[in-house]
Amino acid sequence: MSSDIPEGWKRRKIKEIGNVITGSTPPTADKEFYGKEFLFITAKDFKETRYITESEKMLSKKGAEYLKNKGIPPHSVMVTCIGSDMGKVALTKAEISFTNQQINTIIPNRKEVDPVFLYYALRPFRNWIKSLGSGRGSAKPILPKSAFEELEILLPPISEQQKIAEILGSLDDKIELNYEMNKTLEAIAQAIFENWFVDFEPFKDKLIYNKELGKKIPEEWEVRKISEFFDMVKGRKCDLLEKCRDNSVGCLPYLTIETFEEGAVKYWTKEKHPFVEVEDIVLVADGERAGKILRFKTGVLGSTLLMLKQKSKNYDLRNYVFLLLKDMERELMKHRTGSAVPHLDKGYLANLKIIIPQPLSIIENFNKFVKPIFEKIILNLEEIATLRSIRDALLPRLLSGEIRVKVDVEEEFPEETKKLEDIGRKKAKIQVSLEEWLRHG
Repeated sequence: MSSDIPEGWKRRKIKEIGNVITGSTPPTADKEFYGKEFLFITAKDFKETRYITESEKMLSKKGAEYLKNKGIPPHSVMVTCIGSDMGKVALTKAEISFTNQQINTIIPNRKEVDPVFLYYALRPFRNWIKSLGSGRGSAKPILPKSAFEELEILLPPISEQQKIAEILGSLDDKIELNYEMNKTLEAIAQAIFENWFVDFEPFKDKLIYNKELGKKIPEEWEVRKISEFFDMVKGRKCDLLEKCRDNSVGCLPYLTIETFEEGAVKYWTKEKHPFVEVEDIVLVADGERAGKILRFKTGVLGSTLLMLKQKSKNYDLRNYVFLLLKDMERELMKHRTGSAVPHLDKGYLANLKIIIPQPLSIIENFNKFVKPIFEKIILNLEEIATLRSIRDALLPRLLSGEIRVKVDVEEEFPEETKKLEDIGRKKAKIQVSLEEWLRHG
């Protein structure tokens, strides 16, 4: 940030603008501490959205009582301060939440600090926080509470904080709306899949018992291994660049699980293989989320991921198999090998028996139903990426006072505005197809 501070702005330490609480964990062996009553937030729960409204783990009333001095109210600002995920920022929304020891939480003085502004003010510090936490002789990098509290931010008057939060928040509102829309669209596609290929509703008059699967399936449909139709392609480490300003230099996004889950591209590479097309199916191959199903990104496959590449070009099974694997994602995540670092059981995946509809024209008809759904999901993701680029370009300029609170986005970002308009036209066209399906599908 510039040494020239705008009039009325101040440099303040974290400890001067709020109370900092470091989370804790109840004894994991005591199952009575865990339940469904209270959010127990860990680094895994930090996504692209501002507010964390759900968590992988939940506490019971007993667990909350055990951590009663660690409870945090709504609009608290959480920052991850241990491990590879250091520096992620999010806000709480529930009446009371709890975090583990990887997270320092600021309960801001609301008279002096707007919580949403503080959230945005801390986002640019991620790399700085990670650098402070490294080189301390620990297996896991860590930024202690005492060091975190010394972090300084530039603080405008509260009225200007609120206006900055409103400008950036309006972009994030659109981003989060697209994420929610994509959840709904994927749920619609999943419902169509289950109606056709789990309940066999359109084919219920032609069901016969299949000994291999131990259930009834449509007559003449085949039971085959997934490896008969897809090659399993493991990602690899590449020479990486942190930035790629111009596509003309031949860079491609380097795909990691964070790219799929958080949206932003962190690394780029000039290498070309293994290349993922936007409709290819990707699975997490290594780590705690091994077996998770991902899709809708283009780039070079990262080393912890695995791609299913369809062998034949005569038909397209990708939509069908993607929804089939999503339907059994929990089962896939149970079939893992390794102890210290879990790995997807590739043998289990290769030998996975799937039902192949016959004739394959059934798949073609199914694709006609779900294609506009997935096309809209992809366009929503493109819109998210464009909105994010505008937000991330505005963020440091607003936080430094370079741009004051009145911003003409169309004037500042003409190319991005044009792209958003083009995406909007495409989405409107696809919406007609979706509405047609809802009326007659």
